[in-house]
Amino acid sequence: MNARRPLRLAAPILVTVLAAGLLASTPATPDTVLRICADPFDLPFSNDKEEGFENKVARIVARDLGYSVQNFWWPHRRGFIRNSLSARLCDVIVGVPVGFDPVRTTKPYYRSAYQFVYRSDRNLRITSLDDTILKHLKIGVNLIGYDYTNTPPAHALSARGVVGNLVGFYNFLDPTKDHPEDIINAVAHDSIDVAIVWGPLAGYWAKRAPVPLTLVALPDSDAASGMIFGFDMAMGVRHSDKALAAQLDSVIDKDRAEILGILRDYNVPLHEVRSSSRPVPDPAPAPLFRNVGTAPPDSMLISDAAYQGWKWFHVYCFRCHGVDAFGGQLAPDLRHSVGPEGNVTHDVFIRTAIDGRTTKGMPSWKTLLDSTQIEELYAYVKLRSDGSLPPGRPHRASDVAKP
Repeated sequence: MNARRPLRLAAPILVTVLAAGLLASTPATPDTVLRICADPFDLPFSNDKEEGFENKVARIVARDLGYSVQNFWWPHRRGFIRNSLSARLCDVIVGVPVGFDPVRTTKPYYRSAYQFVYRSDRNLRITSLDDTILKHLKIGVNLIGYDYTNTPPAHALSARGVVGNLVGFYNFLDPTKDHPEDIINAVAHDSIDVAIVWGPLAGYWAKRAPVPLTLVALPDSDAASGMIFGFDMAMGVRHSDKALAAQLDSVIDKDRAEILGILRDYNVPLHEVRSSSRPVPDPAPAPLFRNVGTAPPDSMLISDAAYQGWKWFHVYCFRCHGVDAFGGQLAPDLRHSVGPEGNVTHDVFIRTAIDGRTTKGMPSWKTLLDSTQIEELYAYVKLRSDGSLPPGRPHRASDVAKP
């Protein structure tokens, strides 16, 4: 699932800095405390001053359950659930997409979608990813989402061959360097022409921009790439916490009008909720990837080695070589380079990764990647090149094999 955290959702910059202090700040709590898993630097969702809409929704929930709120702060990035909810240091995540596999999700309390954002005075009139003008504009996207996954708009644009004019902005936030409003400010200051941003981020920061900005919602889904752009958002608990999920469902029903009022105050673009209840089966969730019975083959299924190569690519290579190895402004389309029409053989690829090409601005990776990891990287790129792996996030074979 890749919604906002589809969006929030790269390298854990803050984790090592904050871990000791955050763990120490979470003592054992009585039964009258609702422990919330929250990001300390992620407006409009949450922050350590409790100024986000998820902070306010959490207080409504706690109030009606007769609890007080205690926040466990951990940045929304790879390892967030493992280090917070699964570690039993907190009990509720206030914003997750309905059906998000690692958790049991409640009823949805709002729905939003990705938005085009552009300056109103530009009068661009963009309404679709198929608008040909997009091939001639600088487009801001959050390139890296949860667990190395590129966000849905980045995949959908790459499926249309729109890759060389993308400008990447981080989803994982570092308060000393990267800020959630950077992508919106880039639109306002004309350093990019248009951004495609998850709805709550777009609405909140556009309202605070120094110039009027226009927001246009993307459709719920995209036939060309298979990407989903609209998501029902819910609360998440551990799969075993059925009673707590039921309590949260009750509060969501009771206080829906008050919760929606908070979201409107934060200028969240709201859409009609599609899911009437949580779809997680009882007693346990389905595996993340599965091929069962007469289901069609999983075209995204790759070996564990190639999957590791995909991860290395999205840590070290994508900024120059583009989403899904499609090429970018700084480096070529690797699918062509290692294909029959290119001149990069296996040995040339390995040697280039080890030694770099300093005259062309490519560094040596031998201090960061060992020989096995570089072979994994090649295995992934080769799958993209020969067409056996289509655009999008691949699935790891060992995940399918899990019971």
